[in-house]
Formats: sequence, C-alpha cells, structure tokens
Amino acid sequence: MKYVSLFFLALILLRPLSHSQEKAQKPSEKFVAEIDTAAVIQQTLIESPDARTIAYVGRKEHRQYVVLQGKKQKGYEGIGTTGIVFSPNSKRTAYLARNGSQFFIVVDGAEQERYEGLGTDPVFSPDSRHVAVVALGENDQFVVADNKEQKHYEGIGGRGPIYSPDSKHMGYVVVEKDKYFFVLDGREGKKYEGLPMNTVAFSPNGARYAYAATEKGKTFIVLNGKEQKSFAAGVDVLPVFSPDSKHFAFLASEPNGISAVLDGKAGKRYDRIAGESLTFSDGGRFAYIAQSGERWFVVVDGKEQPYYDNIGVNTFRFGTGGKSFTYVAIKDNKRTVVVNGVEGKLYDAVPEGNPVMSPDGKHVAYLAQSAGKWYLVVDGKESTGYPNVRGGTLKFSPDNRHVVYVGAINGNIVLVVDDKPGTAYDEIFTRGTGKIVFDGPSRVHYLAAKQSKVVLVEEQLK
Repeated sequence: MKYVSLFFLALILLRPLSHSQEKAQKPSEKFVAEIDTAAVIQQTLIESPDARTIAYVGRKEHRQYVVLQGKKQKGYEGIGTTGIVFSPNSKRTAYLARNGSQFFIVVDGAEQERYEGLGTDPVFSPDSRHVAVVALGENDQFVVADNKEQKHYEGIGGRGPIYSPDSKHMGYVVVEKDKYFFVLDGREGKKYEGLPMNTVAFSPNGARYAYAATEKGKTFIVLNGKEQKSFAAGVDVLPVFSPDSKHFAFLASEPNGISAVLDGKAGKRYDRIAGESLTFSDGGRFAYIAQSGERWFVVVDGKEQPYYDNIGVNTFRFGTGGKSFTYVAIKDNKRTVVVNGVEGKLYDAVPEGNPVMSPDGKHVAYLAQSAGKWYLVVDGKESTGYPNVRGGTLKFSPDNRHVVYVGAINGNIVLVVDDKPGTAYDEIFTRGTGKIVFDGPSRVHYLAAKQSKVVLVEEQLK
C-alpha cells in the first residue's frame, strides 16, 4: 500500500531576519568538545538523546575510531556506517567494529565476542540496561543479547531484535526451512508461510504483542499468539495499541475495500486507509485517515471530518485527554491546519513535524510559509514573517507558556523563543537523536557549534 503523500520543506535559507526583532537573553555556554574537521565522517556525527553529549566516527589513514565528547577511542579497520548508538538514557554507547575478518560490537568501550559478521546495528532496551545485535555465523544467524548467544537459525528478520516498551521482553522474526515465526523471550511461536518483518508491535505496558502472518494465501493478525482470523490484515501496516494498552487496531483488506478493525470490530469500508495514520488518544479515542473516490478525510471515532484533496499522513495529533485534535490538509494545492474540524488560513507550505499541541491540549502551534516568508502561528494568530525555519524543532514549554523552534539567519542558526531570535551559532544539533530539551517551565538546553567547537547551551526564558 502506498500511503497518502504530502510534500514538506524542512529547512529553507532565504534572506536575513529583520534587525528590528528583539533578541532573547544571552544564554550560558559550556564547552563540550572540539570536532576534528579533517577527520570527521560527517554522516556519523550524532547527539545523545539528552542533548548533552556528541559523538562521531573519525578516520585517519586506514583506521577508523569513535570520538565521544571529544575523546578519541581505540582505532579499528572499520566501524559501522551509522557510527555510534546511544542508549535511551544517553549514559551508554555501542557500535559495530571490524578488525580483519572479525566483527564485534563495542559496548561502553569494551569489545565483545568476535563473529563472522554482524547484521544489524546494536539495539538498546528502553530502560538502557540491555543491548542486542544480530550476528552471522558461517551458515546461520542468531541474536546476541547482553553478549550471550541465542539459538542459531537460518536467518533473522531484517529488523532484528525488538524490545518491549517496559524492557521485560525481547523478540525477533526467524526464517527456518522456508517457514517464518516469532521468537519471544526465547520461545518459538507458530510457524507460518510468511511473517512480514515490519508488523511486530508491543503494547505500551509490554503485556501484549501482535504481528501479521500469512498462511495458505491469507494474511491475518496474531495477537498474543492467538490468530485473529476474522479479517484479512494489511501486510505492510504496523498494528497499533492504545496508550493504556487496552485497545488494539489494525487494517483489514476486504473484498470491497479496506477497513480499520478496532478491538475486533471492523469500521466502515473505504477505498484506502493510510496505515501509518492509525492513532489513539490517551483518552481512548481512535482516528485514521481514509480515502473515498478522490476525497481524503480524517475519521474520528467513526465520524468523517471535512473532505480535502489530501491529508498529511503524519500530521494528525490528539491533544491531552483526546478532547481536541489537529492535522494538515491540502486544498487547491495549499496547506491548511485543521483544529477540531475547523480549518485555518491557507498557506504555501507547512513543514514536517507540524502542527504541535501544548501539553495541556488547549493550544495549537505550527510553522507555515506564505509568499516566501515563514510564520509562527499559535491558536490561529500569525507572528511577524521570518525567512527561515527548521520545522521539526517546534515545541511548547511544559507549562504551555513558551514556544520554541530553530531558525536560520544569514547562514547562522538560532533558537527562536516566543518569536524572538536568540544567539547565533554555526549549527544547533537537532538532526540526529538530539533535540531542544526543556529542564523546567522556563529553561532549555541544547548542543550548538561555533566553528569546530561544540558547546552546551543553557537558556533561561523570559
């Protein structure tokens, strides 16, 4: 299935910001590391999830090495192309390495067992305590979890090991003698003719799991090991659990269309449903994006919203408690942000990652472009026009009072706070795992670069 498409612009550099704009209070800066610009492999440069540490792979002659917070690690003949992987809590690291014909992972600086090859990047559990990888033998593949080999098989699914959100369970797809099955905590599930590798999902509390399986030409969902054969599942769509883990939904392909199945009950059939759009609120509401004929629309709790030429498939948001919702719609080749069924002004573009809702669910903000200028729009009110934005960085403060995002001025990058540009840097790191982090209602931090120097920036918002 091809999902509904919407073209976005992430970073546009046009002309300088007006000097009339008031600047924010100068932030504090703490030196973190210096980047060896002659040695760095640019695509490996990455920030930690807590936006306090930076790492990259360097290269000198025929050796590669990791540089973590400015400190050069041991060199190897090769390091995995994606470089270092941070644990969710940012305290641990892992990466693939090679010397000669031996492959291994380096976890927290310590080399682990050698293998014929490695099939996936290291994967940390959500609690950061465990790490797993797929290893290759001469004629088999197997998962290595916490440096311990699991059972060997002919093949392991390309997605590799998957941890449950509570970190108590780990599973992966196996292929053995032309059969596919899911291995959960070392226990093998039922064997099928097919098991699409990208359909495995755990519930938020880790107690439930689901995946799509194919047998005798039929595809269906398996929920906690039990086949849900009432409907034919879409093979390329991830099943979805509600935030409280009580509800479960997936797409069903039927003779006369496709429907969303919620807790075993199929909804109305449509020509298409964008699988990635299946969304639960934290209050139990359910929504998705559907197409009937040439019309696209959002369906919320079974009720069709206004029709449009297209809908941004990754733009639908529920507010806290599910009382409000918003999304981007396309109308006459323009973009409009719809809030609770009411459309806003038409714009030329709305960047990916927009709109965003405040933590209390009462406010909606987004960045939008019109006539070559970008505007911050909060609750329908436009700011002064800005020339450049990095759309995926927009966010509210925890107390709902401030809105921040990253913009560009004359080739420099700034944090814009409540529509006021801050200190200029060569870069603000937000494209890897890093982000703008709120440390309280009115304080943020982030990593930025001044030439080759990386600094930790802490800023008090007014």
